[in-house]
Amino acid sequence: MTHYMRTLSSQAGHALAGVVILVFVMAILGAGFMSLAGYETRSTQQDLESQRAFWLAEAGKVRALRWMNHQTRPPENDVNIYQDATGPDGGTYTVECLVDTTSLYEVEKSFVLDCTGHSGNRDRRIRQRIRMTSFAQYAYFTDDELSAGGFPIWFVSTDAIEGPLHTNGTLRVLGSPRFLGEVTSASDHMLGYPNYWVDSPSDWPVGVNNPLFAEGFELNMPQVPLPTQTLDLRQEALTGGVYIGAQADLELGVTGPVNPVPAPGWFRYRPTDPPGGNWTSVQITTLPGRVFYADGDLHVKGLLDGELTVASSLNVRIEDDLTYQASDAQGAPLPGCDDLLGVVAGGNIVFVDNIPNGTDLLIDGVLMGLNTSITAENYGTRGYCGALTIWGGLIQKYRGAVGITNGNIVTHGYRKDYHYDTRVTARTPPAFPLTGVYNEVAWTETWDASYPF
Repeated sequence: MTHYMRTLSSQAGHALAGVVILVFVMAILGAGFMSLAGYETRSTQQDLESQRAFWLAEAGKVRALRWMNHQTRPPENDVNIYQDATGPDGGTYTVECLVDTTSLYEVEKSFVLDCTGHSGNRDRRIRQRIRMTSFAQYAYFTDDELSAGGFPIWFVSTDAIEGPLHTNGTLRVLGSPRFLGEVTSASDHMLGYPNYWVDSPSDWPVGVNNPLFAEGFELNMPQVPLPTQTLDLRQEALTGGVYIGAQADLELGVTGPVNPVPAPGWFRYRPTDPPGGNWTSVQITTLPGRVFYADGDLHVKGLLDGELTVASSLNVRIEDDLTYQASDAQGAPLPGCDDLLGVVAGGNIVFVDNIPNGTDLLIDGVLMGLNTSITAENYGTRGYCGALTIWGGLIQKYRGAVGITNGNIVTHGYRKDYHYDTRVTARTPPAFPLTGVYNEVAWTETWDASYPF
């Protein structure tokens, strides 16, 4: 009996010890699970704060980009746009705009929005590189698809636009024109001849109209305001280029006080009000600004070797071929060509009705007519003049006529042969007018605070 009792007691002792050990192990596991749960909770909270900090940095970037788009000119030096601004759900963000001050012209400058978001004890930082676009990057731009007299203008089957096209008005299509680059419009529709309303790519073809949009089109895009004056170019000429306070003649690629002598990389000019002004010769590379400006009509022709923007407060009248030194017989820029011309008129750009322009005309450069258009003088009454070949872009308030057609046959003026110079996507003519719209180039998340340019 006694032996039996000792056995029960021993078993009870072992059971108690097992229970104690089990409780101890469960306590340790419970503490571990509680610690893990607490860690997971803290980790989840920190992840949430980190994600919130990232979106605060993004929100600061969006607001800063909107702020940049509302400035009349790009910043010239670094500027702190927001400092510890409060986000919509708490937290803060700080945004500084860093400016590339090494570029001579604004259109060539890069900008970096340095954006930091802060939430709880977490910070995230992103850098967005942006660049303001130039009107020179358009193959074709109009403020409205009307003539200066208010008549609608139609793209027809013989028309081909090779690069980016934008209009603040409504595109009109007759037949089968070809749009080979990106097409955007601020209008909510296009028109197919005679009056078909088109608001979707699936609406084509319609009637006799079947255009090609090689890269599609987008409607309801924001308007891109066209400048109304050339004052910025005037200032550029006054501070680093050549300024003439009257109408003037300008001949590219020549020098000489009387008879022109070929001279690549040079130009000569003279004021013509009053008549009889003396010629002055200038080497382009000696000009810090490389802008020539006349406060009056500017008559221009010649061969450009280098980079130059010519501008007038009134009209630019093109009197003969205006081509690049490094171009072929058809005016196409050759591989490696570093010549670049901008032509900006506060009034019109006019292809003069004269003998040199009577049989084909070659133009290299980006042409911009602010008020009102790019047009051929006496286009409706002069005889057939052959091809008007342009390598560059056309930017104008209203579409200007260069010829008259009977069906698809040009009977007066010029047959259009327009080509886009793709080099302007990377570099544009000196001081060429800006659109006021920034493109987002690239972004990265980083804590590298070094100068990004």
